[in-house]
Formats: sequence, C-alpha cells, structure tokens
Amino acid sequence: MSQDTEIVTELDQGVMTIGLHRPGALNALTHTMRNQLLETLAQARNAKEIRCLILTGTGRAFSVGQDVREMQEMYRDHPPDLGRLVRDEYNPIVDALLNMPKPVVGLIHGPAAGGGLSLALACDIRVITDQTSFIPAFVKVGLAPDTGASFLLARALGWSRALALSLLGQSITAEDAMNWGLAHFRFATLEQAEIETRNIANNLAEGPTQAMLEIRQLMLQSQGLSWPDVLRLEATVQDRLGQTQDHQEAVAAFLERRTAKFLGQ
Repeated sequence: MSQDTEIVTELDQGVMTIGLHRPGALNALTHTMRNQLLETLAQARNAKEIRCLILTGTGRAFSVGQDVREMQEMYRDHPPDLGRLVRDEYNPIVDALLNMPKPVVGLIHGPAAGGGLSLALACDIRVITDQTSFIPAFVKVGLAPDTGASFLLARALGWSRALALSLLGQSITAEDAMNWGLAHFRFATLEQAEIETRNIANNLAEGPTQAMLEIRQLMLQSQGLSWPDVLRLEATVQDRLGQTQDHQEAVAAFLERRTAKFLGQ
C-alpha cells in the first residue's frame, strides 16, 4: 500500500486499487486530490503490469464532491471562474477514466454527490452497499451537472428520469440504483462489497484487455453514431482484435479444450 496525502493506492496481481483518502471530510475533492488522482491514473494507464483498476473512497463516503471550504477564498472578492476549474481539473479526470485502456470497477460506499457522482458514473462496473446513495446535487448550489454527469447519468437512467432527478437534486437510494440499472452489484455490508469487488477485478484482470478496451469504446461511441456507422465501426474493431495474441490464444484454447490464458496483448 502506498499512501500520499489524499490518494492511497495498492497493486496486487494486476489490480490497482485507488482510494480517495480524506475520510474526515467525506472525501471532498480538493486541488491536491484532483492532481494526485490524475497523476495516478496516468501512471496506471501506461503500466503494463496493471490490468484492472478499482476506484473507491475510504471511510463513510465515496465522495461528496467539491470541497466548498477550499473555495471560500475564491468567493471572497468575486465569483470564481468555475468553467476553468471544470475544464482544467475535473474534465481531465473523468476523461482519463472513460478512456482508460483497462476496465475500471467502482466500489461505491456511502454518498457519491456532485463531482463524486461523476467519478462514480465514469466507472465501467459499479458495486454498491446498502449505505450507498447517488446524489446529483448540483442544482442545490445553483449549478448544473458537470464533469460529464449530464451525459453519463442520462445514458445510465434514460433522459427523462435523469432530467427530473437533476432538476430536483434528489438522492438515489441503493435500492433504486439497482432497480434502475445505475449499479450492477449490491451487498449489505462494505466488507462483502470489498470481497466481491476484488473478485470482479481479478476476473477482469485475467481477461483479454484489448478486447475490453474496444468494448468500452464501442459502447461509448455508438451512442452518437447512425446504424450503418455502428456496423462499420464494429467490423473495423474486429479487424484489429482478430490480430491480437489474446484472440489467437482463445481460438487455440477452444480447439485444445483448455482454459485460455490471456496476456492483454
């Protein structure tokens, strides 16, 4: 386990766990945390030994979003340039998560609000506990969703439901998250969720990483494409994947009646 000021990481058997680490402040996002998180994601992207990521928060919350206390000085004389903050410090993080060339599993325990909600939505698979809540709280402070939340929430819940929840700033319970498809696995306790999250991550880390990357990108890109363009894109992707060692290994394993051993190549 390596520990910085506001981010903790652990690497084990190809799985890197990244923890937001300000438990006393419910993992509210600061300038330091955002920088450290972006640096960690960049390192993970380029590390061949890392095949899967787990993103989580330490303590009672995943993250309650922007640390308002950090911004007190900005508001003292005039309204802050929030657009610059989003463009320079938040958007690069969610972009790094969505374009990570390996799968990302979110272990979401406690509230995920504001920018914290955006980080949770950027994970490919979300594991939650009975104490989890998703809170599009932007409107409560007179703001609109940012850090990709408008895009990701609408695609997870559908346009109508996402719009109503965002206008009202309503909290989404763990039960509703499961019923609406916002979360994929739910467990009663954090301990159970941690065990199962690790099992999921281990399974992904042993899989064909390049195929998983293409699957993630297909799902993301197909939302804005026409039907003919989707068919062409899928064929192009299969051209690339057909040349990978993992595909060749899968075919050989099938013919030899054995379990394939993927190397992510």
